[in-house]
Amino acid sequence: MMLYRMLLGQQLTKARILLITGFSVLAIVLALSIGAQVDPANRIESVIGFLSVYGLGFMVPILCLLLASSTLGQLVEDETLVYLWLRPNPRWQLALASWAAAATIALPTTVLPLTAAAAIGTGSQAEAVGATALSMALAAVGYTGLFTLIGLVLRRALLWGLVYIFIWELFVARAGAGAARLSLNTYPHSVLARLTDIELPLAERSMTAALIVPPAVAAVSVALTAWWLDRTEVA
Repeated sequence: MMLYRMLLGQQLTKARILLITGFSVLAIVLALSIGAQVDPANRIESVIGFLSVYGLGFMVPILCLLLASSTLGQLVEDETLVYLWLRPNPRWQLALASWAAAATIALPTTVLPLTAAAAIGTGSQAEAVGATALSMALAAVGYTGLFTLIGLVLRRALLWGLVYIFIWELFVARAGAGAARLSLNTYPHSVLARLTDIELPLAERSMTAALIVPPAVAAVSVALTAWWLDRTEVA
């Protein structure tokens, strides 16, 4: 718990709070605008389409990248990770605490405003609101795990994370089914599409896979983070 509290304490800087607030306000304002301007017969489809692009394609991965990649990555850059690494705690506890600290902030700051945007834009349509909450939560869980690992393993993790989000997920994943399966984004997209019966790009995963893969990515990423901490000399 001490590791978790310490890592959690470094998450919310003033700049991040402002960024989270900006993302959240923009999501709600745009959803309200779409809901007010679009024909009622197409309102739900338009709002869900917007949330799939803005929420799953942009807001959730970007905020998760900023939060999770810095949890251990900032300590690596500051050369202070050694002080945690030398403590007599199992490496898996440090890895788990790092992911949990990022997820604790990422989940409410992405799921709540985007779910509110869905409720406002669709007129509180239950299926749309529930699908939005579940898909955003799955995305946040998976992305925080993946970017916690990337922040530890790669220098310039923020840059590599942006490459993954904007190059792989937006372009390469559209080139073929194999590349799409390696895009984390396609799984919460599939949940959102299947629960609302709205066709979305790249939402081709089965419901079972869509529910399992994001938590599995987080679990594997935490395990690899622990393995890397255990096998690497931290100086």
